[in-house]
Amino acid sequence: MAEKKYTTFIDNAGRAIFTEIESETSDVFIAKNPVMITVQSGEQGQMAVQLFPLFFQEFVQPGENDTRANYFSYTKSNIALGTNFSIEPRIAEQYEKIVNPQLVPNTPNQPSGNEEPEVIKLFDDEEK
Repeated sequence: MAEKKYTTFIDNAGRAIFTEIESETSDVFIAKNPVMITVQSGEQGQMAVQLFPLFFQEFVQPGENDTRANYFSYTKSNIALGTNFSIEPRIAEQYEKIVNPQLVPNTPNQPSGNEEPEVIKLFDDEEK
């Protein structure tokens, strides 16, 4: 399996973006599941770093192998690409947890016997 190539850039809206590069040419690159990096001041002056998807995978219809990846093309002349530094590995780890979440069963609240598990709906079903 090929090693993933990540990049960081500032888009034309001034957002700090972190993404996996799906492919690129000299003028354009395709970003896979880009996320925005935010930094907020916390208690006692500590800084909290959070990553937010630019487009939530839940809004994407599943493709092959039930994948929900989203891709955006960026023209390199319209953004400021980060160069000559490496991103802290914990940012890439957090990114992977966001774009490839691992569902873990919540065993203390599992139904027993013939009870059905609770269904959590992300969206209201449309009645037709």
